[in-house]
Amino acid sequence: RVLDLTRVIAGPVATRFLAAHGADVLRIDPPGFAEVELLLPETTRGKRCAALDLRDRVDRATFEHLVSQADVVVAGLRPGAMTGLGYGPEALRELNGSVITVNHSAYGWSGPWADRRGFDSLVQMSAGIAAAGIPPGVDGSRPAPLPAQALDHGTGFLLAAATCRALSERLVHGRTCDVRGSLLGAANVLMAHPTPGAISTPPPTWTYADTESVTTHWGSVHQ
Repeated sequence: RVLDLTRVIAGPVATRFLAAHGADVLRIDPPGFAEVELLLPETTRGKRCAALDLRDRVDRATFEHLVSQADVVVAGLRPGAMTGLGYGPEALRELNGSVITVNHSAYGWSGPWADRRGFDSLVQMSAGIAAAGIPPGVDGSRPAPLPAQALDHGTGFLLAAATCRALSERLVHGRTCDVRGSLLGAANVLMAHPTPGAISTPPPTWTYADTESVTTHWGSVHQ
């Protein structure tokens, strides 16, 4: 059982992966705080959704009951935010001694930027990825972020893999873990690999002939 307190891309990708592999995922949003509508088919697939106000006494009691029955709590708030609500890792483990906590942020968990909010494209700019995308020898070119939210998706898959490892640790060794990840961490991993100029194999191409159309609650989707 997974409680999902994440939004937009990185965290929802992680919990979507867990849902696809059999987890019972309950996504919890603040009441009246709308998600990016176009992302809902991606971020809510395979999950149940509910709304709780973690500053409301009754909703807090409901949340704490859910935590007591959960295996994993995943949050995507900036460092210190969950602790400020009274639900840091230690507090969650007082409610459930075997719960695994998973948290991710933009700029990591230490250093002068740790408390900053951020999203994929901003971190690409900060980490130098966008600067690396400037075409060589072109004067006046502006930094060019990647044409996809690679840090979001990469962080999501890394968090999902780490969560699976933490579940294995608990099952085999009886140890509980706190998992932490960041978009900047994913950026550093990406930047440590060869640049596109060093890759001789052309990138793969695809067309709609490589997909199939399926009907969903959101209409027709190519997959």
